[in-house]
Amino acid sequence: MKTLTTVLLLLLTISAFAQDRIIKKNSEIIECKVTEIAAAEVKYYYAENPKLIFGIDNALVEKVEFATGEVIEVGKNTFDNPEYYADQSKNALKINFLSPLFGTTELVYERNIKPGRSWETALGIVGLGNDVQDIDPRGVYGKFAYKFMRNPDFYMQNMHYSHLLKGAYFAPEIAFRYMSYDSDYYYYNSYDSHGNYGSQYSSTYSEERKSQATLALMLKLGKQWVFDDAFLLDIHFGLGYGFGADDNDGLPYGFIVAPDDFPIAITSGIRVGWVFGK
Repeated sequence: MKTLTTVLLLLLTISAFAQDRIIKKNSEIIECKVTEIAAAEVKYYYAENPKLIFGIDNALVEKVEFATGEVIEVGKNTFDNPEYYADQSKNALKINFLSPLFGTTELVYERNIKPGRSWETALGIVGLGNDVQDIDPRGVYGKFAYKFMRNPDFYMQNMHYSHLLKGAYFAPEIAFRYMSYDSDYYYYNSYDSHGNYGSQYSSTYSEERKSQATLALMLKLGKQWVFDDAFLLDIHFGLGYGFGADDNDGLPYGFIVAPDDFPIAITSGIRVGWVFGK
C-alpha cells in the first residue's frame, strides 16, 4: 500500500511539472504551461514563475501541444473557417443576361469548394439569340474558370466573408468555341472600254458557309453580389490570348478573338442567377 501511494505521488509530481509546447510558425518552440487560447492570443506562463502571464499573437502560432498529448491547430484568421458558412448555399446557376442580344444563350454553373475558392463552367449556344450580323451563326462554346475571392489587405478579429459566393474575384479562364456562319465575298476586276484590264472596275458577289474553331486563355476580374442567400448578380471583364480566328473575322459570340496578327481575346458579361444547396 505504501508503494502504491509513493507511485501515485510520483505520477502527480511528474504531471504537475509536465510542460506544454507552443510551436511557432518559424519553428521556434516555447516550453511552458498554457492557460488560455483566446480569439487573438495564446496565454501562458513558465513553471518557475507562475505569477507572470505572457501572451503571444495567434498569427505567430502554428499549433499548441499539451502535455496530455492533445494538439490544437491555431489559425491566423477566420476567413478559412467553414463553420461561419455552414448555413449558406454553395452552388449557383446563372444566365448571361444580355447574351441573347448578341446571338447566344449562355448558362453557367458555379460551385464553391472552400472559403475563397470556386470553380465555374459555362455552356453557350451560338445562334440562340439575335442575329446581329445577319450571318446565320450556329455552334457551341464552353468556358471553365477557377475563381479566387479577394481577401482584405489586413485582418481584424473574427472577420469572415458575408457569403461564400460574394465579393470581388480574380479568375483564370479557358474558353473554346466551334461555329459555322455565312461569309460574303466581293471580287473586283479592272478593265478598259475594250474589255482589257484598265482603270474601270466590276464586282462579283459570292457567299459561302465557313466554320471556325477558336481557343482563348484569359484573366478575368469581376464582382459578385448575393442577395438574401437566394439571388445573385455577377459582372466581369477579361483579357487574354486568342487563337484560331480568320484574318477578317472577330466574331463576338461568347468571347471575341482578334485575327492572328494581334491575337488578343476579350470577354465580358452581366450574369444573374440563383443560389442553392448547402
